[in-house]
Amino acid sequence: MITGLRFLSSFLLLLSLTLNAQRHFQAHPLLEKKIGQHFPIENYKNKEGKNFSANELQGKVSLINFWSTTCAPCIEELPYLNKLEETLGNNINFIAITHDPKEKVDRFLATHQFNFMHITDSVKELQSYFSVIRNPITFIIDKKGNVQEITGNIDEEKMNVILSILSE
Repeated sequence: MITGLRFLSSFLLLLSLTLNAQRHFQAHPLLEKKIGQHFPIENYKNKEGKNFSANELQGKVSLINFWSTTCAPCIEELPYLNKLEETLGNNINFIAITHDPKEKVDRFLATHQFNFMHITDSVKELQSYFSVIRNPITFIIDKKGNVQEITGNIDEEKMNVILSILSE
């Protein structure tokens, strides 16, 4: 009986390591359950104030960055995010989502380069999706609209990993 439990325990550990080996980043435990799930872009509004289609992210890989204009780590990662966008351009959807109001984001963007499509005024949407949000967070969404990877602050090393993921 004990030998069987040890075998089962070893098998489950090996299976877990194999499945996680396919991912590049380890997500915070509260976010881990989002991996493989549909990202609810339909809950967010475009610049015309209309909800996006549930199919908006299908057919093209997307990089979604959750940020705030007053978040120092968010501002520090902007050069890396811009480099990703410059390198991959129209091959990827680059989306930035914030709870900040549009006017505040527009003032910020007047003095800071951030070349993503911006979704603003998303307090309710963010609160309903995240139990706790700690900016910055970046999601990589696969061509089916499902969360593939989640990571925190992007630096040069993570940018290179993300470039390799998005270039596949």
